[in-house]
Amino acid sequence: MKFRRVILWTLPLPVGAAVWLWLHWLAQAQELRPYTLLEDGLYVGSAVDQPPPGTKAVVNLCGRKDSYTVEASLWEPILEGGDEPNLDFLKRMVDFIDKQRRAGRTTYVHCSAGMNRSVTVVTAYLMFKHGWSRDKALAFVQEKRPQAQPNPTLMRLLAEWER
Repeated sequence: MKFRRVILWTLPLPVGAAVWLWLHWLAQAQELRPYTLLEDGLYVGSAVDQPPPGTKAVVNLCGRKDSYTVEASLWEPILEGGDEPNLDFLKRMVDFIDKQRRAGRTTYVHCSAGMNRSVTVVTAYLMFKHGWSRDKALAFVQEKRPQAQPNPTLMRLLAEWER
């Protein structure tokens, strides 16, 4: 009887500690960073109070304007339930990013969470800049920003962009 009570009191301690350590590791591994550097001078991410250091140009795909100012900005909201973006939209975004990068401006592309709309735009830009396929460009982005996951509609748009 005494042995069982000792086991019942001592077993939960190491098990609880192991679970806590695993959850702590998982939380850190899954931590959503507000922005990610994709390549020199190009960031992608979520809406923030301040853009990444050195940012001179911003593409904002959120429903609200940014609270900060930079040298060049493009506010092009893609709203839930609104019109779906099309090839003309992607061309405008890619042209703006390309112009800013050619001018030497560090560029930040963001939406609310930095997982869907902004990822679609930077993937299209990387396809344009490097001549990559949709899947190669998206894999590159996801390697650096694992939470990147364009929805099926935006994946179809990127397939159109590739053609």
